[in-house]
Amino acid sequence: MLAVASRRLLVSIALLALVGCVSHLPSLPRDASVGAAPFAMPSPEVLGNDAPPRILAMHFSSLDLRRGTTWSGSFVTSTNTASVEVRTNLFSIDVPRTAFGLFAFQLALFDWPPIFTRAYALRVIARNSAGVRSEQDLPLVMR
Repeated sequence: MLAVASRRLLVSIALLALVGCVSHLPSLPRDASVGAAPFAMPSPEVLGNDAPPRILAMHFSSLDLRRGTTWSGSFVTSTNTASVEVRTNLFSIDVPRTAFGLFAFQLALFDWPPIFTRAYALRVIARNSAGVRSEQDLPLVMR
């Protein structure tokens, strides 16, 4: 009887810990679009190497990811942006640069363990060659 009570107590504590880990999802920034066609993407802004990088626009095919689909994204930044990273606490993508201030990725989503099926805060990080960062957060759901 004591073992059953102990097990129930441990399960209750684990559930409370999981509920406490639920984070508030960020809202979609004004410079981001989602869906089949992006809004009018601006031209990259020309900035000097010592200036902080800027994320001017982002477009994602979806922010509601499902197994067996393809996920893509494109970014317009300032021309001094050396790298763009798309990350959560689960994964990180170094987005390839297609031209100065333009970055894009495409990723086939095969499968993931059920424990990873939930909402995440997706962080987009732009860095210049000196390592100075500019960041934006977006909501992401993996189903």
